[in-house]
Amino acid sequence: MAPSFTVHHAVSMVRKEDFDDTALISEAFAKHIVSSLLPARTRPVRCTIDAEPCGTGVKLRFSSHIDGLDSAAAVTHRLVFVDREETRISVHRITPENPSATSEVLVLLDGTDRDYCHASVYDAEERLLAVESVVFNHEGKVRAYPFTSQYVSPLTLGRAELHEIQSDDGRKMLRFTVGLSDLKEPEKIVIALQATGIIDRTEFVCTPEEPEVHRVIPLDANAGLAPGEWVVIAVDDQERFLAQSLIVIRPR
Repeated sequence: MAPSFTVHHAVSMVRKEDFDDTALISEAFAKHIVSSLLPARTRPVRCTIDAEPCGTGVKLRFSSHIDGLDSAAAVTHRLVFVDREETRISVHRITPENPSATSEVLVLLDGTDRDYCHASVYDAEERLLAVESVVFNHEGKVRAYPFTSQYVSPLTLGRAELHEIQSDDGRKMLRFTVGLSDLKEPEKIVIALQATGIIDRTEFVCTPEEPEVHRVIPLDANAGLAPGEWVVIAVDDQERFLAQSLIVIRPR
C-alpha cells in the first residue's frame, strides 16, 4: 500500500517581487518567516558563515544567534549542497543566556575551485528561521550568492498560492496555483517539486484567456513522495524565478 502524508509550510510563498530591492536570498526569505519561535520583530536571527582551507577541501563554520528568546529551544542547522545532492544536518539547544549555535562541516572540493550551499536554521516545528546562501572557494573565501535580476523572470506574477485541498472522493492533495498577469501571448512556465536528489518538473502554458495554472500533488497513496523538506517552485521557460515555497512532508 502506498504511503500517505501530511504537509505544513516551512515558509510562506516567496515571490519574484521580493527581489525587487535585494539580491540576497536571506533578505527575500526573511519577509516570509512563519515560525512562532521568533520574537515579533524584524530578522532577530543573525547568521555568519566562514571557511578555512583543510586538506583537499575546506572547513565551513555556520553560526546562528537568536536575540530575544523567552525560553530554551532546539534549533536545527541544515546545509544543503545542491550540486552534490547532499544535506548536512545538526541539532543545537539554545537558551536566552546562550542563544548562539555553531555547526562545522568538512567539504571536499575534489579538484574543483569552488562550490555553493544554502545554510538554514529551523525551529523545532521544522519552520524556517533564517537562510544564508553563499559561494566559497578552496582558499576559504566566502561571499553571498548574488541572486541578481538575471535570475528573476520579467513576467508579471499574479496569484501564487499553495493550499491543501480535498478531491470529490475525499483524497487529500496539495495544489500550487500560479497565475501571470498582463499577458499578450501564451507563456510557458514550469512548476517543479524538488527534494535532495529528486526534481519532478511539469510544464504548463498560461494564456491571456486562462492565465492561471494548477499543479496538484496527491498526499494520499502517493508512492512518489518521501518524508522531508521539499521545494515547490515556479520558473519561466528560461528558468527564471517566479515563486517558491518550502514545505515539510511527514507520514500520516
